[in-house]
Formats: sequence, structure tokens, C-alpha cells
Amino acid sequence: MSVFAPALAYYWKSAEELGMDPETLFRQAGIDPRLRLDTTARVSGEQFDDLVCLARATSGDDAFAFKVVRNIHPSYMGALGFAWMTSATLRKAFGRLARYYRLLTSEVQIVLEERDQELRVTFDAGAASSRDPALRERLRLAGAVQMCRMVAGESFVPRRVEYHQDAPATAADYYAFFRAEQHFSGPHTRLVLSAQSADAPLPGFNAQLVQQFDHMAVDYLAKLDRSDLPGRVRAAVLEQLPSGDVTLESVAAELAMSSRTLTRKLREHGHRFKDLLAGIRRELAEKYIMDNSLTLTEISYLLGFSENSSFSRAYRGWTGMSPSAHRGELFAGRDSG
Repeated sequence: MSVFAPALAYYWKSAEELGMDPETLFRQAGIDPRLRLDTTARVSGEQFDDLVCLARATSGDDAFAFKVVRNIHPSYMGALGFAWMTSATLRKAFGRLARYYRLLTSEVQIVLEERDQELRVTFDAGAASSRDPALRERLRLAGAVQMCRMVAGESFVPRRVEYHQDAPATAADYYAFFRAEQHFSGPHTRLVLSAQSADAPLPGFNAQLVQQFDHMAVDYLAKLDRSDLPGRVRAAVLEQLPSGDVTLESVAAELAMSSRTLTRKLREHGHRFKDLLAGIRRELAEKYIMDNSLTLTEISYLLGFSENSSFSRAYRGWTGMSPSAHRGELFAGRDSG
């Protein structure tokens, strides 16, 4: 397991604010302090765990986790951080977090579930070990809520917070930070949002920028794990889409393999090129249609369709509506709200 080194920058800042010497902490954890400024660097999971636990012990502060996460900044999370900041809704943002979380760490898998008008965001650490599991759990949940407040405002509160770890001696700091129901000693580490808050439009949404950040995140992950063929294909498709000539052959050529080999390897991963391409186009179309600054002709171009009619047919197949009708319905809903 490894951790994206720039993500450690908010521990450095927090250590300074809490009166600690960040350089000493980093070196005690075996981490070169300069790595926090290197966007290509990663540190081991053991080093990260050592840093977190050393910082908490040195601070002597029961509210350590809730103070640290207030220093989270999108730049510390690379392309994922900026993709989060330009997402259309929290549901879309958490979808990106689930897809790209390996950019930050391979320690945790994020699973999204829709049930009873709720978006349930589960953080599955599997068999990952830590010197202080309760601290790490608090940091994950508090970090996710802080990221929500970065885009939705300080007034954001989850519907409830669920912990796998047992309740602390006093939960005052928990309630002060989350301002929501707290459930301890459960089967999951989970953040629960109402469907209404998950789908509320976010003011920082930018369809063009979020596509670029998506591309950067996918490209980073593809380089991180060269065995992630679907991720490499996705990165190639995103780059080629505006050219209007994305084909199995063109993507295979970029990946330095024949179209037959690419088809076979994708099949081994449980994918078909046609389905991957359609899925990417649909995902981007849903983002672009919410950006009223883009005309339907521009959206058609960005998605690589040679004609508006081809885009309209594809969009109707995805949503059951024409793009113009769906856009009209979306913005009518915003205006009435």
C-alpha cells in the first residue's frame, strides 16, 4: 500500500498550527519532508501510519483528527482534488472519489450505495492494519465531510455517520464537527447523505474543467498501475474524443498494440471497447448538458460525434429524452427551485 506524498502536506500545516515541529515528525516517520512537494512521489502505508500516530501522540489533542482535516486543500490531492471541486453534485463528486481514490491510497475501497432516499458512502479498509484504527477511521470520515464543505459550504451536514470502531469516552468533539447523528460499533465505516443534499447543484461545477481533471486522474492511475488496461483505454479515449475519430484501431495504436490484441485483453478484464466508449460518452454528456454555456453543437463535438443528429440519437438511447428536452427540464427545475 502506498500514499500520494503531496497528501501529507496538510499534516505538515496542521503540525505547525498545533505547535509541533513538522520536519521532526516527518523524519521520525522516515519520510523526507521534500516529498510532500513532489507530485510524482509516494510513501509507504507504514510510513504514513507512523506519521499520523506520531502527530496525534505529540499533539495530545483529543480533537486532533477534526483539526487536521480543516487544512485539506484540493491541490494536496492532485487531479482528484480539482475534479472534486468542479463536480456538478456531491453524488458525482463521490463517484469520482470512488473511482480515483487509488490515486491517494490503495488502502481503502469506497463503495457507493443508493437506498431509502440516501447516498451511503462506505469506506472499506479490508485487512489494512494501523497502530490506531479508531484515529484512522475518524480521519477518513471527517476528511470526507470537510471535502463536502469545501464545495457545498460550511452549512453541509451528513444525515448520519456510522463507525465500525467503538464509541469514545466522550463524543463531544465528534458531534461538534459532524453536527449529525453518530452510530458506533457497527459493521461499516460509512457516511450517509440525504438524496436531496447528494443531488443539489454545486456552485463550482465546470463541465470542461472537470473533464480535463478526470483525464488527468485516469492518466495518473494508468501510469501508477500499468496492468489497469481499462484505465489506460479510458485515458486514450478521453484524449482522442474531441478529434471526432475515436476507434478501436486508434486507441490500440496509442497503446502500442493491435486492435485484435486490445479486444482480447479487454475481454479478459470483462470489458468491450464499444461499451467503454459509450459509457465514457454518456458520463461526459451528463456533465456537459448541465453546463448552459455549452451549445449542443459544442457538446456533440466534445463527445466526438461527427453530426448533431448522431449525438441526439445516442443521448435519447441513454436517457429516453433528446438533449434539448432534457436540458430544458433540468434548467426549468433549477429556476423553479
